Amino acid sequence: MLRSVLYLGLLTAAPAFAQSAAQEARFADAMRAMEAQTFTFYTTVDPRFEQLLTPVADNPAYRESQRCVLARIEDEGGSEMLEEYIAAMEVQGDTEITSLIDLAANLPDVMISDLIFAASTECGPMSFTTDQMATSEFTELMADPAIMQGLMGE
Repeated sequence: MLRSVLYLGLLTAAPAFAQSAAQEARFADAMRAMEAQTFTFYTTVDPRFEQLLTPVADNPAYRESQRCVLARIEDEGGSEMLEEYIAAMEVQGDTEITSLIDLAANLPDVMISDLIFAASTECGPMSFTTDQMATSEFTELMADPAIMQGLMGE
């Protein structure tokens, strides 16, 4: 009897685990695509950004941060919010960035919710790009009015 209960438990748990793994993979792919869009946009505005924004790479620390954010969304926002967030990330990863103003104006509500902000703050940076934008070299380029105008689409 106990063996049957354990077996049934494993069978019902497997689809949930597979779904989480699939969602995690989709999210990681979306993050890589968003980083690639960001890299292309910034280096088009000024080639000096290429030295500051290295290409995407998998890193266990960032993957753990991504898992943390996904778990927090699912725990506090529910499975529908998690799916909505992943789908929004996928759309953003497929969307060319033309200006920071357009990017900010077109972010889906789920991406700018308080829960997402809190999860991202508590779980740490989810991408290399986020860390790279926090450097003094990046900030110095951003202080150049001509570069900022290019980023804003002006």
